[in-house]
Amino acid sequence: MHSLRTGWGWLALGALALGVRLIGIRWGLPNAERHFSYHPDEWLILLASYFTINPYRGEFLPGFYNYGTLPMYLWSVWLHWLSAVGVIGGLPENATPAQIAALRADLYFWARALVALMGACAAVVVGRTAAMVAGRGAGVIAALCMAFAPALVVHSRFQTVDVPTMLFVALALHQSVALGRSERPWRTLLWGAFWAGCAAGSKYNAGLSLIAVLVSVWLTPPPRLATRRAQASVAAVGVAALTFLAVCPGVWADSERFWSHFWYEVRHVGQGHGEIFTDTGLGWVYHIRPNLSVGFGAVGLIASVVGWLLYRRERALWGVAAASAAYYLLIGAAEVRFMRYTFPLFPALALGVGLLWASGAPRLPRWSAPTLASFALAWQLVSAISLTACMLQPDARDQAAQWVRANLPAGARIGFPTVPWFYTPPLFPQTGELRWQDRLMHAQNAPRYRLIPLAPPEWNAEALQASRPEYLIITEFEARDVQRIGRADYQAFMRIVQDHYERAHTFANEPPLLKRTANLPHDLLYICPTVTVYQLR
Repeated sequence: MHSLRTGWGWLALGALALGVRLIGIRWGLPNAERHFSYHPDEWLILLASYFTINPYRGEFLPGFYNYGTLPMYLWSVWLHWLSAVGVIGGLPENATPAQIAALRADLYFWARALVALMGACAAVVVGRTAAMVAGRGAGVIAALCMAFAPALVVHSRFQTVDVPTMLFVALALHQSVALGRSERPWRTLLWGAFWAGCAAGSKYNAGLSLIAVLVSVWLTPPPRLATRRAQASVAAVGVAALTFLAVCPGVWADSERFWSHFWYEVRHVGQGHGEIFTDTGLGWVYHIRPNLSVGFGAVGLIASVVGWLLYRRERALWGVAAASAAYYLLIGAAEVRFMRYTFPLFPALALGVGLLWASGAPRLPRWSAPTLASFALAWQLVSAISLTACMLQPDARDQAAQWVRANLPAGARIGFPTVPWFYTPPLFPQTGELRWQDRLMHAQNAPRYRLIPLAPPEWNAEALQASRPEYLIITEFEARDVQRIGRADYQAFMRIVQDHYERAHTFANEPPLLKRTANLPHDLLYICPTVTVYQLR
């Protein structure tokens, strides 16, 4: 543990967390067969952060504000610098679509590398926060919880805003805990407010991390800030607001478009996301199971709750608890319930496991607390290894496309219940285009096979009955939720499939050490969907 005092131990823990994230980081990158990533959000984010803005040229307005723009600036600075020094190559004149796809793959890879680094940094920050309160052993356990949390491991390999947001939340929470111990409380306070502003500038609701700083201001023992708590609170709010306006200048420099996108996102979260979360009960329960029980670990959740109960009298942690509770209540009230929305809760959960390790729980056997914490880490590690193995194996969509090319004759008529997208085997390279109209056009003009999207509308039984393509390809992404809720058009479509088609082949890439469940969170299904090919009898 001596190395943790000098910083080398924390550096080693950060390197471990980074190494875990770099394995499998090339999952789903574009290639000659498919020109876009298998993650549905990455192209939109890359388009905004690299092809639209460039801080080196004074271009700061991406025109896209569903998320805060701070992560886009970080990616833009990083990717344009790599391009300038020659790490990322340019495009020749009259570049082919395959050459553009190769550039896109390089950009994704290096953008993901930055996300992986930020995820590893978050593990170190949370570990140091736990060590501050409960000792170095607690810090190591909390850091390992962040390093191995399966959802964080997987999503640290995507160019998305969720892991960067979580890092800024972790930094704000760290400053809130440090406030009561700091020799320079005003500096600690203002840094906490700054990081909370950065969190809001990445995902707007993550600005609730400022609550941790404000609670700590009022709980800081005398003489630190004792006579000026109101002024300190106002200063914290002001710094957070100014930081947000600086890292998200669309608020004032592109205000009409910003507020249009902002309120669209608010309505979207309040109204739902198609059928994905329809009839899934209370959001607060859904975020516990399946989101957190899979993404963080059911054993880890239990261990964290016990740890927090045992350390509930530690006033330095009350701000963390208040901010995390406020965030949990907010996302639980929404109708859109992606697992990645829970990431700002992971620092508090990892802290709880570290606290349990250090607790020496009264009226319990001495071995029980460390054993429960160890089981939590073991489950996370097994789950992270399993999901990583899934990302290293050939994707089911690639398997299906290869099988189709090897077994179906040229000109075969292949139908789809929806307009092909990222979830579809890449029988034409533009499956990742943003607009469904573009994907529909490319599908209809595919050269080798006659591709027939039986949409819009989706699950069109009349279109299937009229066209009767020789083959059908249906993916788990398309079918899982409409089957779960028993949607009428899906049932009518599948009755025709059952009457006139037979299953030719099913392709799956299952996580090898995990039991596959029907309620695997939607944003873990990205890496392991099932694809089924049907043949006309």
